[in-house]
Amino acid sequence: MDTGFTIEPLENFFILRDDLIVGGTKRRALDLCLKDIPQKKIFYAGTIFGHGALALAESCKEQNKQAHLYLSSNDAEHPMLKKLREAGAYIHRAGPVPVGALLEQAMAEKGEAYIFPLGFDASAFHSAMSHALRELDISPYSEIWCPAVSGTMARALKSTFTKTPLKVVAVTKDIQRDFTAPEKYHQPARIPPPYPSCPYTDAKVWQFAKDNAKPGALIWNIAG
Repeated sequence: MDTGFTIEPLENFFILRDDLIVGGTKRRALDLCLKDIPQKKIFYAGTIFGHGALALAESCKEQNKQAHLYLSSNDAEHPMLKKLREAGAYIHRAGPVPVGALLEQAMAEKGEAYIFPLGFDASAFHSAMSHALRELDISPYSEIWCPAVSGTMARALKSTFTKTPLKVVAVTKDIQRDFTAPEKYHQPARIPPPYPSCPYTDAKVWQFAKDNAKPGALIWNIAG
């Protein structure tokens, strides 16, 4: 994967275009931390509405590992499932996230599988993401805006760019945030941005940023 980054001006703001990476910003961390995980089978429970599962599938494909995904979806025809299968992921079930079943199956593998917790909230991922973000050499901006599903990415940005205010738009409940998207998680953004963006997550930032972001703010477009 190309580890460079693209920032484009838009009106009074700037857009970091990690939608140009298949799987988005989380690929940057997963490509690093998977190198230090000896297991070949990688388990993860997620959804078809974000890009975490796709990021893992693509990273596993690149490093000759198997992504075993449990996805919270009843939509067998959703285009994300096609992308995941094309990336070589094993999709065991498209229904409510069976976290208990995932753990039971992984334990039955007798240590042959590695389990990522929800939102990749693991020390290996946090360390890799912090390293990847520091390597980007981002210029100073008035603010950084990002969406939050589990909050993992927002915490990484806050801990890395400590001198830049972070504005968080939550797309699910129970996340520390500055704004909360009115749409439900599985609903696309009502006011999509004028750039490619994931309709269920990143696109929901624009409705707030366009009216509230300071001039010179950076909108971190995690995925598209």
